[in-house]
Amino acid sequence: MLKYLRYFAMPVLLLLTTWSLMLGGWWLWASFLGSVAFYVIGDAVLPEDAAEPSYNAPWLLNLLLYSALPLLFVMNAVFLSLLGIGDPIGLVAWVDKYLGLDMNEARSLTDHAGMWVGGVLSVGLLNATAGTNIGHELTHRTQSLFDMLAGRWMLAFTCDSSFAIEHVYGHHVRVATKIDPATAKRGESVYPFILRSTIYSYTHAWVLEQARLAKFNHSIFNPIHSRMMRGNLMALLLFVAAYYLAGWAGVGLWIAVVIWGKALLEIVNYFEHYGLVRVEGQPVQPRHSWNSNKVVSGFILFNLTRHSHHHAEAEIPFWKLRAYKNAPMLPYGYLTTILIALVPPVFKNMMQEPLNHWDQHHASPEERKLALAASQTSGMRGLKILHEH
Repeated sequence: MLKYLRYFAMPVLLLLTTWSLMLGGWWLWASFLGSVAFYVIGDAVLPEDAAEPSYNAPWLLNLLLYSALPLLFVMNAVFLSLLGIGDPIGLVAWVDKYLGLDMNEARSLTDHAGMWVGGVLSVGLLNATAGTNIGHELTHRTQSLFDMLAGRWMLAFTCDSSFAIEHVYGHHVRVATKIDPATAKRGESVYPFILRSTIYSYTHAWVLEQARLAKFNHSIFNPIHSRMMRGNLMALLLFVAAYYLAGWAGVGLWIAVVIWGKALLEIVNYFEHYGLVRVEGQPVQPRHSWNSNKVVSGFILFNLTRHSHHHAEAEIPFWKLRAYKNAPMLPYGYLTTILIALVPPVFKNMMQEPLNHWDQHHASPEERKLALAASQTSGMRGLKILHEH
């Protein structure tokens, strides 16, 4: 039963975050600080998880994924309602009546800019780890209309209408090559990467969708046929909801939440394939992704961390992903690596030895040539320049 219970962590975290937001004030920091401590310490002290159990009740695991969507709507509505002055959807009255919490008092307590910063960090982190991450899982299920719809709504919380197209049909095809915007180059820092990946992933998704619709003589601007436009409208509806709940101040707050949540996705993209190379046209292999078997990151993120198997078999549901203990490994868990990536010199120093190991023990002969060229232009002095004999 424990193998099922551990995946309840994300719904529980969403509920606890929502509760802390209802309290207002400095409680808005609670989820972010608690998550950082739980992720970082847990991944550091607990043994790695290489277990590959079988599951006889996958419907329960799917239910946990689906539960994230209504919980995300509620959590974000509570946060935006803290900034509002009225109660347009009756949420404040409902919380007072059924939960015994006074959100009007919570509004008055939330009177410092630093409190709102904590709220943005907390809510944006959950929109990324629950919304984008689970949306990623569901939008790979291209044969299920329900899963695709739920996944796209989860991606709307970070305004990522392009992700379901570019990630599935672009990134998974072009990963670890020069033409993939979501693969970070050796020596590249995270901040320019976030901009590059965001812009070029969106434009490539536009090209892919336009080409698909041209076969049926449909316009990409028609939301009836265009997945891009439907995704954009979903994101726009959340901005309308923010205005309805808290006026223009709510829209400004929502922009901050979206930017932080989207940045988190791109930081994860940044290190999942950092510095890896692949010859265009050759099959994607487990060696073309950085893997992680850190236990807390694994169950919080529904095995996103088993990224090597995910790229080898993209359609496999998260509970069937294998540990791939011989794949290239990240030194730390996901949230720890996110924090390190925010300090580029520290991150590059951390990745030098893993890249050297990859070049020697994982790269094919043709990939070593690509790796040599990448290392020579990277500016990373700790990389060993391997020559072909």
